[in-house]
Amino acid sequence: MNTVLFAPETFNLAETTRAIEVARRLRDRYECVFAGYSERYAGLIEEAGFEYHALTPPLSEEQADQAIRFDQGAGLEHPFTPEMFRERVESERALNALLRPAATVIGSTLSQFVSARADGVPLVYVKPFAYSWPHLRQTSALPVVQGHGRLARAVNTTAARLLRETARHTTLKPRGWVRIAQENGVRLPRRTVDALDGDLNLVASIRLRPYLLPPNYRWVGPVYAHLDHELPPEVPHLVRKARKSQRPVVYFAMGSSANRDIVLRVLRELSRLPVTVLAPVARYLIPDDHPELGEHVHVFDLLPAHLLNDQIDASVIHGGEGTVQTAAASGKPFVGIGLQFEQRWNVDECVRFGNAVGLSPRQAHGESLRRAFEAVLHDPALRARAQDLREHLAHTDGARNAADHIHALVTA
Repeated sequence: MNTVLFAPETFNLAETTRAIEVARRLRDRYECVFAGYSERYAGLIEEAGFEYHALTPPLSEEQADQAIRFDQGAGLEHPFTPEMFRERVESERALNALLRPAATVIGSTLSQFVSARADGVPLVYVKPFAYSWPHLRQTSALPVVQGHGRLARAVNTTAARLLRETARHTTLKPRGWVRIAQENGVRLPRRTVDALDGDLNLVASIRLRPYLLPPNYRWVGPVYAHLDHELPPEVPHLVRKARKSQRPVVYFAMGSSANRDIVLRVLRELSRLPVTVLAPVARYLIPDDHPELGEHVHVFDLLPAHLLNDQIDASVIHGGEGTVQTAAASGKPFVGIGLQFEQRWNVDECVRFGNAVGLSPRQAHGESLRRAFEAVLHDPALRARAQDLREHLAHTDGARNAADHIHALVTA
C-alpha cells in the first residue's frame, strides 16, 4: 500500500485536525503517516491511530507562540531562521527517503515546499480560501474596519484593491526559505502568492458565494475536527441543570491562536450573564482565574465540539475555520471575534449570510458584547439563518472530497 505523508504545523489546532479528518477518509486506500515539530497537538494524531514522526529540530512552546503572534501580525519576529529551515528540510528529506510518499499533504509548513519538490513528491495544500490568490483576485472588500457605513465601505474596498495589487507584484519571501530552497536545487516561483501554492490546493472552506478557482485548486468544503474524545461526564449534567433553570448554554472557544487577555475579558463578560458557559480554553488560564468566573462558567482543555451541536444555544468564537464550521454545523448562531484578517473574513461572510454577529477584539466587552449576545440568543432571523446554513452544509463531506482529490492526483 502506498504512503501519503501528512505534515501540518502541529502547533496549529485547525491544521492538525483538518489533516486528521482527511487522513481518516484516506486510510482505506493508503498508509497515512504524520510528521511534525511541535508536541502541542501531536497527541491528537496518535489518539486517532496514526503513526507520528517527531522531526527535528523540535519547536518549543515559546517558539510556537511566537509563530502564532507573527501570523496574526501581533509580532515582528518568527522562529523560522535559515538554520531552522535547513534542519527541517534535512529531517523531512530523510523521512521522504524512508517512506517514499506518493504525496505530501501540508498546512502552512513552508519547509515542505522545498522538501517535497526536492524529492519529486506531489505537494497537496489543504488551505482556507481567505487571502489565497483566487480570493484576493475576486473579493471586492476586506473587513479591515468594522461596520457598514460609508467610511467603512470605502476603507474596506480600498484595502481589497491595494492588497490585490500588492499580491500581484510582491516577490518578498523569507530569506532562509529561498536560500535553503536553492541549496536543495529547488527554484521557488517568483511571486510570493505562487510560491505559497501546492501542486494541488484543496479549499476547505464554507462556500457562501460563487468564486472561480484556477486549475490547480479544488473547493472541497468544510473540514473540521471530530475529536476522538467522549464528552466529559459532567457536561450532560451541566446541560440538564441549565435547561431546568432555563439558562441558555453557550459554547466559547478561541482555538489555538488566541491570547489570555481576550479569553479572560470574554469569560468575565459571559459570567455576568444568565447563561451556562462550556469553554475549552484551559490552556489560556491559570488556577487563580477560575474563582472570579463564578459557578456557571465551566472550563475544559478540549471538547469534542461536534457532540455539542444539539446541546448549545449559541457560540462565541474567534472566527478560525474550524470553529466557524463547527458553529455552522450546529445550526446555532454565533458571535465572532476575529483576531486576525483570515478570521475576520470568515466571520464577515457569516454576518453577510445572516447567522452571526461580528465584533472586533476592542468591541468584545461591555454593552457591545452583551447586545451581540442577546441577538444570537433571541433574534429569530439570526436563528433561522443558522438553521438554513446547517441544512446547506448537511450533504457536504469536505474531508471525503479532499481524500478523493488526493487519490485522483496520486493515480493520475
